[in-house]
Amino acid sequence: MTADKIAHFSKMLHAEKTRIEADRDRYVRDDKSGSEEDAPSELSHNDGNNPADEATNLFDRERDGAATDNMNRILAKIDRALVKIEEGTYGLSDIDGTPIPMARLEALPYALTTVDQEDTI
Repeated sequence: MTADKIAHFSKMLHAEKTRIEADRDRYVRDDKSGSEEDAPSELSHNDGNNPADEATNLFDRERDGAATDNMNRILAKIDRALVKIEEGTYGLSDIDGTPIPMARLEALPYALTTVDQEDTI
C-alpha cells in the first residue's frame, strides 16, 4: 500500500475515532444526567412507581449501554488499525495476513479481516 493511501486511511481512522469518542462521551454524560436519583424530582407530580415509566427508563438505559459497548468495540478496532499502520501491517488480515480489499477499507477503515474471515473470529 502506498504512503498516500496509508495517510488517507490514517486520517479517516483518526476522524472516526474523534467522532465516536464524542458520541460515546455524550451517551455517558446523558446517562449520568438522567440517573435514577434524578427521576423522582422529574416525576414529582406522581408517585414515581409507574411501571411503564420504569420499563421505559430500563429500556433506555439498556439501549444506551449497548450503544456504548458497541462504540467501545469499534474504538478498540480503530486503535488496532492505527497500531497496524505503525507496524506496517495495515490492510492485511489479522487472521492470516491476506490483503483486505481496498473497497472494504474505504467503507470500513478499521476492518481487521476480510469479509470471508469475519465469521471465524
